[in-house]
Amino acid sequence: MDPTPEYESVEAFVEFLMDDEVDTFTAVDLQALSASVQRSIKRLRVELEGWGLTLAPRPSERHVRGYTSNPHDRWYGPGSCPSHGGSGHEQISGFGGQE
Repeated sequence: MDPTPEYESVEAFVEFLMDDEVDTFTAVDLQALSASVQRSIKRLRVELEGWGLTLAPRPSERHVRGYTSNPHDRWYGPGSCPSHGGSGHEQISGFGGQE
């Protein structure tokens, strides 16, 4: 991986942010810096916060439900949670873990 200049070291990253007069860093920046300098994200975050920088909160994805929204999209569709296991009928009927 050929790192970009701002991710070569912690000092280079801090200098990059200070040049743009930014005092926050994102989780994506933190992951890229961690991969570049081969250090854990937790230790990098502590070091960056020692420089006076703060981690920007992650924006939450919102699904706005309107009057015409499907009230039954708990297990499927745009309002469902993709990390949820499902409605449970797979486990009840004995098909859990099968395609």
